[in-house]
Amino acid sequence: MEGMEFGEYEGMSREELFKTLDSSEKGLTTAEAQERKKKYGVNQLVFHRKKSPYVMLLEEFKGMFPILLLISSILSFFAHILKPGEGYNLIGAALLGVVILNAAVSFIQRYKVEQLMQSFLDYIPKEVALLRNGDRKLMDAKETVPGDILLVQEGDKISADGILIASNQLLVDESILTGESEPVEKVAFGNHDDFSCEVFSGSTVMRGNATILVIKTGRSTHIGSISELSQTVERDLTPMQKELKLFVKKITYLALAIGFIFFVLGFVIGNTFWTNLIFAIGIIVANVPEGLLPTVTLALTQASYRMGRRNAIIKTILSVETLGSTTVICTDKTGTLTQNKLHVDRVYLDFKEIFAAAPWDFKKAPTADTMEEVMALCNEVVTAQDERGNKIFKGDPTEVAMAEFADEFTGYDKLSGLYELVGGKPFTPEEKYMYTTYKKNSSFYMTVKGAPEVIIERCTRVQENEAVTVLSPTEKRQLTETAERYADDGLRVLALAYSLADELPDKAEDLIFVGFVAMIDPPRPEVPDAVSACKTAGIKIIVISGDKAETVRNIARELGIVKDPRIIQGEELAEMTKEQLIQELQKEEIIFARTAPEQKLKIVDALKDMDEVVAVTGDGVNDAPALKRADIGVSMGLSGTDVAKEASDIILLDDNFATIVKAIQEGRAVYDNIKKFITYILTSNIPEIVPFIAYVLFPIPLPITVIQILSIDLITDILPAIGLGNEPPEDDIMVRPPRRREERLVSLRTFFRSYGIIGPVEAALSFMVFFIILYGGGWAWGQRLPETDALYRQAAGAFLATIVFSQIGNVNACRTNRQSALRHIARFNSWITAGILVETAFIFSIVYVPIFYVFFTTAPVDWKMWPVIMTAPLVILGVEEVRKWLVRRGVTPLSA
Repeated sequence: MEGMEFGEYEGMSREELFKTLDSSEKGLTTAEAQERKKKYGVNQLVFHRKKSPYVMLLEEFKGMFPILLLISSILSFFAHILKPGEGYNLIGAALLGVVILNAAVSFIQRYKVEQLMQSFLDYIPKEVALLRNGDRKLMDAKETVPGDILLVQEGDKISADGILIASNQLLVDESILTGESEPVEKVAFGNHDDFSCEVFSGSTVMRGNATILVIKTGRSTHIGSISELSQTVERDLTPMQKELKLFVKKITYLALAIGFIFFVLGFVIGNTFWTNLIFAIGIIVANVPEGLLPTVTLALTQASYRMGRRNAIIKTILSVETLGSTTVICTDKTGTLTQNKLHVDRVYLDFKEIFAAAPWDFKKAPTADTMEEVMALCNEVVTAQDERGNKIFKGDPTEVAMAEFADEFTGYDKLSGLYELVGGKPFTPEEKYMYTTYKKNSSFYMTVKGAPEVIIERCTRVQENEAVTVLSPTEKRQLTETAERYADDGLRVLALAYSLADELPDKAEDLIFVGFVAMIDPPRPEVPDAVSACKTAGIKIIVISGDKAETVRNIARELGIVKDPRIIQGEELAEMTKEQLIQELQKEEIIFARTAPEQKLKIVDALKDMDEVVAVTGDGVNDAPALKRADIGVSMGLSGTDVAKEASDIILLDDNFATIVKAIQEGRAVYDNIKKFITYILTSNIPEIVPFIAYVLFPIPLPITVIQILSIDLITDILPAIGLGNEPPEDDIMVRPPRRREERLVSLRTFFRSYGIIGPVEAALSFMVFFIILYGGGWAWGQRLPETDALYRQAAGAFLATIVFSQIGNVNACRTNRQSALRHIARFNSWITAGILVETAFIFSIVYVPIFYVFFTTAPVDWKMWPVIMTAPLVILGVEEVRKWLVRRGVTPLSA
């Protein structure tokens, strides 16, 4: 029974149809319905499967970086067991705390989004009218089963797939399924070969009423199959995830390599196994940038928060950066580029074209008053008021468009109430026109509208310049050509006419032609600027729609997306191999029309095979599989279906396409800023690692302790790094082309800048201060100093202070990559300013407040040393300015 597919009923009689589905005109009995519910399940689609908070929290610990930090934490605890009192237990606890804190921040962001997703309602109505035991009953939509008789009327959402067994002027909006903006005429089974008798779950009745024999429910419906398809699509790692994964690999291999080298080297110089192991662990831990993970998470979370204030919900924080690296946007048309509402674009009267954007020209037209009357009188729209008291129009979308147009001038209510209604004929798919007849003085006034070819054929006269004249064959050809031109431009065209008779007419003939009304689903007003910004940023836009080619092309041209595009329709796309599709996608301008959901997926896959970073926007069920497969899926919050919202990474709460451009700008800034603070954080690794190496190789005191390293990574470096993560976008950010896939977040040049230039300078400055204090205090080369020695503590504290002050110069240098940072220093950044104040206060506190001496291995530093220490930021800034000057002159190997 439910195995019956659409199309299998062709050739059947009405009785055979009911027999095949084991149903009847009276519907099912309660017992039959219960049996089928057990067999086929409830009529329900779960678009968003609720996630356990515990599972969500555990998922935060499975990334490579958290795992690396957890391993470092375990090694630190192990080192503490081997050599207690060295502070390794504190490092282990701190690293564990970093992982937990980061997981908490990310979990809270994801949990908020999860709660939002749970608040969205399913796209299935809650209550429906069914025939049960021969009686009409209002029941929960979940109770609908195959074989049920479902009754629908204007405004209802259809709750199951089925076949119409009775209908009255039924017009259905299937845009969420097909992407087509125009509602579809439907007729009862066996009544007309040219119109469909099939209806689908999730679509909306725009006009009329119908009786439906249900054949599919729940996940077996068309909307259910698309939902299942979107859930089986696998999502790739985001570009940022790939880059961070690669970076973690690099830093892990580097740490392990250095640790192993010095573990072996320790044996050469005569150290014991345990001494070598402890130092190897210390070097590995020193190489791991502990502050990087929370800094990246906070930077992305803050970017997500900023996007939230712009009505964009970021479901996964890494999505912000992914959108910034987008090279291609594949966008749906209906509801995304357009308003999903018909609007009068232009009218044709007195053999002249007048655009709706020029209402003054319309009012000056001699036939304008007559056209307004016909628009309002030959119209079944009713007016009402919304909750705020604003007038709203209810009815067929084409009639609503004409009613709103007439309301802008004389007023729809005034015009529609001018005369007494005495008769009429509704629109039918077979005859393609309708008329209404009114009593006007002593005459009968018939107003008519319909398909241009039908109305023109029924007209014998035309109203032009306030006169009614015979409609000549030449004028008929002109009208026909005009209507065809409008249709070719993707406009929906209706012809208007009227007649005056002494007796009540029963046929629409011998009519007087008035004009054409050409309608379109208009573009969103903010989209053209957004399109222009995307093009300037080097981002290609491809429109993929289920609508007809002419309409898609017209909208794309009007928005400035294309001029003379290659148009590929669904039938042609179905015949293409992936190689052929990739060849077509390399063309500068291309659009797709009449596409099915699986074909959108095919397009996205082909683009990803071309190494493009693909963003897909959409709001319909038909968009969901492609939304999930894309690198970044963007759904519409107001008009979007639950399926689309679940499949997407970003939800635009205001359905504003222009918000995407702001998100791209935010994403590019995030990438730039993450690169800046990684460069900043990596630099301090060298003055942290070199002391351990020097301690193993030379007979000197250890210049920096593990606790001091931890204080740099988790206290003094954090706020400035967050500040770099919050730098405003640079002026040229939306003028640059998208970054290449092969461009690394942390390149060899970044390592060279941090580990080969600035890091060694910081280490050299710190060692200089360290030895000045040691030698000034009477220390001799090779002399051992215990940790309790005041001279050693003073030198170690000064070493730490020099690194901290060097990082002050480094954070300001990192505010730019190629350009001079001097003019950027004056630009206020609250995080960087707060960071500098905190680290300055911190270093003076641990050096001059006795309570911190033992824990941080410090002692008061002679005030005469501070001028030397405070020159460190100037030296670092100066070295960086020289490097950037060389870079700008083409010495590119020095570029970060």
